[in-house]
Amino acid sequence: MTTITDTLTPVLAMILAGFVIQRTNFLHPSFWPSAEKLTYFLLMPAALIHSLVGKKISDLPWFKILLTVEGAVVASALLVTLWWLANRHMGGPAFTSLFQGGVRFNTFVALALAENMFGSDGLMLAALGAGFMIVMVNVLSVSVFSLALNHRGGIDLKRLFSDLIRNPLILGCVVGVGLNALGIKLPKSIDGILLLSGKAAFPVGLMAVGAAYRSGLLMVHWQPLVVSSTIQFIFKPLIAWWLAAYLGLSGVAISVAVLLFSVPTAPSAYILSRQMGGDHDSMSAIITVQTCLSFATLPITIWLLRC
Repeated sequence: MTTITDTLTPVLAMILAGFVIQRTNFLHPSFWPSAEKLTYFLLMPAALIHSLVGKKISDLPWFKILLTVEGAVVASALLVTLWWLANRHMGGPAFTSLFQGGVRFNTFVALALAENMFGSDGLMLAALGAGFMIVMVNVLSVSVFSLALNHRGGIDLKRLFSDLIRNPLILGCVVGVGLNALGIKLPKSIDGILLLSGKAAFPVGLMAVGAAYRSGLLMVHWQPLVVSSTIQFIFKPLIAWWLAAYLGLSGVAISVAVLLFSVPTAPSAYILSRQMGGDHDSMSAIITVQTCLSFATLPITIWLLRC
């Protein structure tokens, strides 16, 4: 329980800091759009590149991990989409928040938990799984924004392709995976720049979430909040556990796979929602509530893994 509290408390603290700063007018309101833009176009891509470059995967069950995490991501995306198709009263912008709330994952929390619980071996397995997931999650999320917010109806393939190739998060993933596949190690100076930039992405992004939060959002956006949280904390861990067991993963590997799908959604979901025209109010509510809920759900998940 201490590990979970120590990991999640800084996340909530940064959200609270943004909330207080905004309500006390400590910073001018024009600061937050600029901070969101900086995080989206520079800081988060740097974090993704740094997390994906230089990971040695040859000695790990990387193919089984790949199938497990990608299969669970696709399954969760299908669950969210099927629910929306059966409840089309929800508009496109709200659906983008529901989708991100049920599909994305908080990399920071997942990696911190894996390292605290299983040491360097757990961290390597978590980083490997997260690396596989990051590309898929961002491609799916950007695709959903492009399709759900297409007001002309139908599928605008030109716009979809344009959104994908211009998205800085996807570009960061592509660069990181490409350098890893080519076996290219970055100079220490460049790697240090990416590391520092990536570290800044999380607190700035979390404070932007807090700055946008409104207490009345919980009741207004209760439906995407409840559906996304149910998928995030119940269905996704079960799907990941079943796939991992079916594919033959065991020990630390299966525990890490389940952990990756048991954490709250990513703060970067809010930045993407703001930049691509989604319902950022509901996204802010989902991120904040899921982070709070994870204090209760993660201990249960970890207890079950240790049984």
